[in-house]
Amino acid sequence: MKNIISIILMLILAVLFGCNNDRKFSELKKLSTLQKTLFIPTIEHKISSNKNTVYCATLLFAWNEIKQQFPSPLTISNNYPDLQMLHKANTFVNVLNDNEYTANGEIDGNIIKASAIFNKSLPFEIKLESFGNRLVFDGQKVASFGITGNNSFQQQQIVDILYYKNDKNFIIKLLPKEPKHEIILFMTNKNLDYMAEAIKEVEKLTKIGKSEKKDKKTAWKYFFNEEDELIIPQFNFNIETNYNTLEGNGFSVGTKKFIIEEAYQRTAFILDESGATIESKAETAAYTGIEEEIVKPKPKKMIFDQAFLLLLKRIDAKYPYFGLWAANSELMTKQ
Repeated sequence: MKNIISIILMLILAVLFGCNNDRKFSELKKLSTLQKTLFIPTIEHKISSNKNTVYCATLLFAWNEIKQQFPSPLTISNNYPDLQMLHKANTFVNVLNDNEYTANGEIDGNIIKASAIFNKSLPFEIKLESFGNRLVFDGQKVASFGITGNNSFQQQQIVDILYYKNDKNFIIKLLPKEPKHEIILFMTNKNLDYMAEAIKEVEKLTKIGKSEKKDKKTAWKYFFNEEDELIIPQFNFNIETNYNTLEGNGFSVGTKKFIIEEAYQRTAFILDESGATIESKAETAAYTGIEEEIVKPKPKKMIFDQAFLLLLKRIDAKYPYFGLWAANSELMTKQ
């Protein structure tokens, strides 16, 4: 008789809260009731071009607890490619500090249980502007937030333009009150098949952006001006699922064989304007000190109205602890 492993992720909360304490997650839904959203166990798994793709590192934290229960390496058959990918992945290492999540593993007879939990709140210092009928995504009117050139200078300090090529290819970083974390949003026309591939693209383009920001001819791209706009859809979802691509998979340690009985995940996420309201006239420091050659800025309309990547990560980590490829409006707050 095979031993049984129960991988139970009791609760996974990738949360972006505002300063208000009365904001709540939407009603818990099963992933099977959603037609346009899927979960992936690792960033190496393929994303969908037309479905929202959600990743959270907590599943990897739990699997790592399973591996720690054995002194010898695990052997996984090629018949279980998803489990092999989960087992080989190391992109969860150091994505959170030890005090930012909880992971436990235990052996109870023939059953090995593992769980991982984290809850992260990332409020902005001040509130960004909330927009009503400004954004249509995938044919659906959705609630949105952001800033315009007329927003206060203080609001602009929450947003860092990491890269800008044009209005369909740019990277934005939102700066929460907690200085060790960041929210990255990346829009591109490039076809990307894997979240890991998209993350590498962000890293590459961010380096280009740092160089362009120092160049007088391209510095205008990296500052907000009077006619610029940034519009981001609001999210609020609360989803649970069982990974049927992992459940029933098996592995062996020496002569012992094990089977995964349960692999469960719950992810709840909120993203909106979050914070206290402060209003003042916008200012720009784009051309301070430029005397020889002044390049006239072009209006930047950084509107997230097509598929884009959203990442939550520590600034000192190479990989994110939460990722969302937003390909449709199913997880967005409807208007």
